[in-house]
Amino acid sequence: MSGSHEPIFEQPAAQVIPLVDFDEVGALFSNWQGRFEQISSGRFEGVLRVVQGGLVRTIEIKANQRLSLRGHDASDMFSIFPVTAGNCGSLWEGRRLSPGHLVLDDADGEANHVTARRTDYQGAFLRTDTLLETARSLLATDAVALPRHWTAHSPPPESFARLCQHIASLLNQGVTDPTLLGTPEGDRLEQECVRAIIAAMFSAATPQPYLSLAARSHMFRRAEEFMRAHLSDPVGAIDLCRELGVSDRNLRRTFRERAGLGPMAYFKYLRLNAVRSRLRADPAAVIADVAGALGFHHAGNFAGDYRRLFRELPSDTLRGASGSRLPPPTDASCSS
Repeated sequence: MSGSHEPIFEQPAAQVIPLVDFDEVGALFSNWQGRFEQISSGRFEGVLRVVQGGLVRTIEIKANQRLSLRGHDASDMFSIFPVTAGNCGSLWEGRRLSPGHLVLDDADGEANHVTARRTDYQGAFLRTDTLLETARSLLATDAVALPRHWTAHSPPPESFARLCQHIASLLNQGVTDPTLLGTPEGDRLEQECVRAIIAAMFSAATPQPYLSLAARSHMFRRAEEFMRAHLSDPVGAIDLCRELGVSDRNLRRTFRERAGLGPMAYFKYLRLNAVRSRLRADPAAVIADVAGALGFHHAGNFAGDYRRLFRELPSDTLRGASGSRLPPPTDASCSS
């Protein structure tokens, strides 16, 4: 929710930067102290994409030559890089890692890395204290410690895949529509990315306490009340866990049990229903204004979500007509 976490970057921004020299890579990271050197033959070409929100920075680097990286980041940033088919030919601290690993680095140690030729890296950076505090909120425990220096971690495949999906989604959506950053919709997108990072880093590390039926019922009621009271705010799963004092895993389980949906999918449906109620109550309403007031920034995404849920367009609701009936959706699942 707005004000529940302090932004770690001053100004949200998205950039796509063509690279024609490997020295540009180091120059674009102002806190990098070290060397970038080309160690394969040929003309260097690459591209850097950066999406910097208020909570997390995601990057993608593509290059066509092998580079040697030596040095460290002087800022207090924790980095998370999935090892994928696009970069598994690299040497990470002298090791070759198979796809499915996470490379975690708290920036205290010296980097010693050699990229693969024609490589593609996607990763994320968070301030170390922000990552730790958020992990404690989502895991509902203070007994959380971050890995020291450089670590290769092996999360469950589903957690790894979800993390890659959220990093790519934040990159793609942020670059396509930079005005998304800093909006309620953009804040929720960032929170989901951080949520996926923590789930991948700590998926098997922290046992979850058993919650009785009464405790799960109480949690669901409190969560729903909080959501309904903050329909216009950028509430994310991190905010819910902080407010309720429960772990992300128990929050997910309870919503799956009670609503058949994840908590963020449920919150989106509450907001869509609120849009529909306002449109039905005011024939003179402006759809974009109503949607924006309830946290829907991207008009195309909003219209698609509305159509899938109600089988009519917002304009049909506004006219008081059902519109043309649509066939049942092919995929009504949602895992948020």
